[in-house]
Amino acid sequence: MAKTLSRNAVHTSISILFVISGALGLVYQIVWFKYLSLFLGNTTYAQTVVLATFMGGLALGSAWWGRKVDRVKYPLRLYAILELGIGVYGLLYPQILAMLKSAFISIIVSLQLPSDGTTVLLLKFLTSLCSLLIPTILMGGPLPILVRFISDKMEESGKNIAVLYFLNSFGAVAGSLLAGFFFIRLIGLSATIATAAVMNLFIGGLALLLSLAKTEQTDTTVEPPMDSEIIFSRRQVMVAIIVAGISGFASMIYEVTWVRFLIPVLGSSTYSFSLMLVAFIFGISIGSLLVSSFIERSKNLPLLLAWTQGAIVCSMLATLPFYARIPYEFWKAASILVRSDATYPIFLIIQFMIGFAIMVVPTIFFGMSLPVATRIASRGIHVLGKSVGNVFAVNTLGAVLGSLAAGLLLIPLLGVRHSIEIGIGCNLLAAILIILSTNSISRRQIVDAFLAIVVLAALYSVFVPSWNSGVMLSGVFRRIHQVDQAPASFTEFVNHEKQRDVLYYKEGTTATIGVIESGTKNKKQRILIVNGKVDATSINDLSTQVLLGQLPCALHENPQDALVIGLGSGVTLGSVLTYPMKRVDCVEISKEVAEAAAYFEEVNHRPLSDPRTHLFIEDALAYLKITPRHYDIIISEPSNPWIAGIGNLYTTEYFEECKRRLNPGGLMVQWFHLYEMNDDLMKLVVRTFQSSFDYVSIWQPQTKDVMLIGSQTPLVLELNSITAHLTKQSVRDDLLRINIPDAPTLLSLEMLSPETVLRYVGAGDLNTEDRPWLEYAAPKSFFLGTGISEIYRFDERMRSDSVGHILRILLNKKLLTDEQLRHIGFFHTEDQQGNLQFGYAVLAELQKKYQKDKSLLARLAETAELLSLTGDALTWYEQLAALDPANPDVLEKYAWLKYSGDRSRKSMLTHIDTRESETLFKKSISLAKDTVDRYRLRLADLYYETQRYADAAEHYLRTIQIRNKYEGAKNIRDDIVFLHLANSLHQIGKDDRAIGYAVQAVNCNPQNQEAKDFVYDLWTRGMNKVKPK
Repeated sequence: MAKTLSRNAVHTSISILFVISGALGLVYQIVWFKYLSLFLGNTTYAQTVVLATFMGGLALGSAWWGRKVDRVKYPLRLYAILELGIGVYGLLYPQILAMLKSAFISIIVSLQLPSDGTTVLLLKFLTSLCSLLIPTILMGGPLPILVRFISDKMEESGKNIAVLYFLNSFGAVAGSLLAGFFFIRLIGLSATIATAAVMNLFIGGLALLLSLAKTEQTDTTVEPPMDSEIIFSRRQVMVAIIVAGISGFASMIYEVTWVRFLIPVLGSSTYSFSLMLVAFIFGISIGSLLVSSFIERSKNLPLLLAWTQGAIVCSMLATLPFYARIPYEFWKAASILVRSDATYPIFLIIQFMIGFAIMVVPTIFFGMSLPVATRIASRGIHVLGKSVGNVFAVNTLGAVLGSLAAGLLLIPLLGVRHSIEIGIGCNLLAAILIILSTNSISRRQIVDAFLAIVVLAALYSVFVPSWNSGVMLSGVFRRIHQVDQAPASFTEFVNHEKQRDVLYYKEGTTATIGVIESGTKNKKQRILIVNGKVDATSINDLSTQVLLGQLPCALHENPQDALVIGLGSGVTLGSVLTYPMKRVDCVEISKEVAEAAAYFEEVNHRPLSDPRTHLFIEDALAYLKITPRHYDIIISEPSNPWIAGIGNLYTTEYFEECKRRLNPGGLMVQWFHLYEMNDDLMKLVVRTFQSSFDYVSIWQPQTKDVMLIGSQTPLVLELNSITAHLTKQSVRDDLLRINIPDAPTLLSLEMLSPETVLRYVGAGDLNTEDRPWLEYAAPKSFFLGTGISEIYRFDERMRSDSVGHILRILLNKKLLTDEQLRHIGFFHTEDQQGNLQFGYAVLAELQKKYQKDKSLLARLAETAELLSLTGDALTWYEQLAALDPANPDVLEKYAWLKYSGDRSRKSMLTHIDTRESETLFKKSISLAKDTVDRYRLRLADLYYETQRYADAAEHYLRTIQIRNKYEGAKNIRDDIVFLHLANSLHQIGKDDRAIGYAVQAVNCNPQNQEAKDFVYDLWTRGMNKVKPK
């Protein structure tokens, strides 16, 4: 005789399966979104289309299967069929998507549709609909079906709804973590979806077996359709459904705005997005679990529903004033971490806790409100599935509209903060609707409530200041390692950010974009900031930006058509346009970046005003797949690969698309960075690029940047051809501003020739769309702040055995003049340009012939200091001081290096003679007419270190006077000057004056613990002196 299963055992089994199913739902969502982004793109419009399709399918499925289950004899069997259907579709999805992708591209290409046009957006929607509608309709059914299956009586239904909603949400939390942190990173997209599909088949099969098993019989008498109707009027039921929709609408406004607010704070890695999603869903799951314990005991469910909406309003109003502090608090919390493999998980936990802290209370009440609204709308056991399905469908449709409104309308028009306030207004409206529907509130109470709302709104507008745009652009996630720069207070943090002038600020559809100006009066720099990250500058990154445009054009025989991927400041696009191009296309994902480029017109040559320029606001990968155009040059300068989605522009498939769009003899240029990246990831990128192009060389425009140049034919590095390009006045002027006057200097940027690149990368993995290793490994490398070192061992400019490098060939043929070698050396020893060691070696060799060249000696001395070659620097400065004895800078630097060298040899057995250094410092002061703070400070430091405190105090005081009167050196720390002055005065018995300067040291830098201890010590000494005997 077959064993009979208890209903509790069946329900427990189904609950476990439902948790797993919820997890798989989020895995599918993440993987499907990634798949579709590979050809529909990562623009906000494309993402919104996919999200609307996904959630619309869920809504349709909830409503359809909710109606269906009430007429089905075996609900569990229906549930099993849906899970099996999801599993089968999951297995077939890659093949289905491949067919849809082919059709999508074919239609656009055949009709020659513009990539950023409305028709293409409509085709994206249809493609998304065809790929997601069937599985999402299936995924919308399990919850109403299982509510109907486990509910025998209406008095159980509220708890069952809440519990199942909790289980599904809790599963979604697990799914977000599994997909975001493990599955895709470890096994790739196709294996992840296959694993999820097999799991769905397992769930469906097990559910089917349970549906066929013999279970204990219960009373199946159908309740009369009256109990719910007696408790709740039709108006209350309708209002509950409407509130479910409003709640869904508001919840998605909050989710979108929270993400947009937190991205510039926490960073925009794929892990950051996953953690924000987890925080949001986790709060909902907590709320649904809490409400399950008392929903059936509540005597007034409409009032409870109104209370949840009011609680959301109150919690948002209570926390919103503190949002402005979150960047500071995150910096403060994360800066205590030592950056290591062991602390990276702690850093992620801090990110999660920051997001969870602002989301937890409102999302708990969102999690409570939906089960309550569903219970109110459930009018009897005979239509329970329909009621549940309808409410969840309306809630999901509200969420669809909320995401559309927030991303495409509210944030671009009103900004993040005011969009949040719209969400608060929606929740307030929902609470008012519920209260008005109860017929238990008087007109006087309505008036009182209205006045209370007016008063609250007035208090909010008065006492909650607007957000500081400088703080919102601060990008603290990039500064967490700068422990010494972490502000001591929120006020100090805000004041520091206010020092930077915000020229442009826009919370757009895709990102938060800003342009700030900072620096000294003589050296103002403009900085483009995208989601808190610096993406371009008018000074520091100028060489890279110019050379990304100039180098490939100079290396190509006759470029006519070019594609620039990523507009940024517009400098690269402007540099390309210095050549006689017929047409230059530029693809930029954010229209706000195009607006911001106008603030860089002093350095970018106004490229968007050039009639040859054609700007496309589109995802680069999507553009390449559907454009019919071909190019002589493609320049790819996306952002850093630790940003979610950017990894798509470093894959084999992307590079193949670029190669497919090149004309014969065309060149592909790919930017990459050497900072916040490790050697393995660097080789992964180069190896992936090299797998698509037969000939790859690596060039170094700046110290921390490289350019990969790929082609299908060998580069012909012909000196005369390149020189001919550089004779064009526009090209020559563009290169001169970054200190490149001739072709040899340009060619000296080559770091690794094609043969060396092959040896450098070796065999190993490739970064592909299916296995996006880079996107998941780069965030950790960013956190660790590691730098690349291995590539320098292969730098042919620093190897005597390099035979294929163009400079070696030119040197062997004696085609380089001394003037050209000088240009090469000076370029590479400019701040942040090229290879410092190489430039130093070139100039040192050249100096042997030009021993009395003062500018050559000065550059050698400065470079030797940068390379920490103290002995060399002292030698160069000594020679320079002999040649130029009236140069105060030279005398000061020579004196300090000499004193530093003598000081290092000091011991109990030796006495150092500082008289020559003192004399040179005094001569520097005299020659500069005592207007340079550094000269006085050096002399003061000498006296301080040799314990001549009276002299030290005199010169520290004069240093302070000079800094107050003239513009002082930026690298001098005022707190140290005041501290040393205070200690000098203390040493000569003038504590009454010393304590004032010690306090000033603390005021300059509240984190200077030595200064704080010294103030305390002086204060206690003073107190002891005045104690009565």
